[in-house]
Amino acid sequence: MSEMTDGIGYLLEKNALEEAVVKYCVAIDKLDDLDFMMSNFTPDAVLDLTGLDLPRFEGHEQIRGFYAQVFADMSHHMHILTNFRVAELDGDEARIFAYVTGMGRSKAGIEIQVYVYYDLDLRKSDAGWQISRFYEAPQLPMPESVTQVHKKH
Repeated sequence: MSEMTDGIGYLLEKNALEEAVVKYCVAIDKLDDLDFMMSNFTPDAVLDLTGLDLPRFEGHEQIRGFYAQVFADMSHHMHILTNFRVAELDGDEARIFAYVTGMGRSKAGIEIQVYVYYDLDLRKSDAGWQISRFYEAPQLPMPESVTQVHKKH
């Protein structure tokens, strides 16, 4: 962190960053609003799920396609965000880390529960903080149920 490491300005930015990640979690849990989901990402964003043994997606079109399939496959989602930490904050760019417990049920009845971490770059624009790089990987070993539901993507 360079310019703001304490004080009210830093706390306001940290809160705005955390709210941006919570907004993403709300969007993924809704499972029905692709426009709301895509409002979380910059147009040039990268969604890198290689840490989960899933693909990497670049730009809104590829990212939207991935989430369209997730929304089609899943009947329920719930994400719990903890251990939120701002690793870097420099003007309109930031990097954060967080632990996430993700739970869900596929429309085929497969139960999923994962313990992962998010490593995200965010960029501030007129739309607020948006994700420009999203990387997710296991914090604890991944259950086979994840690849049963999502491997085909």
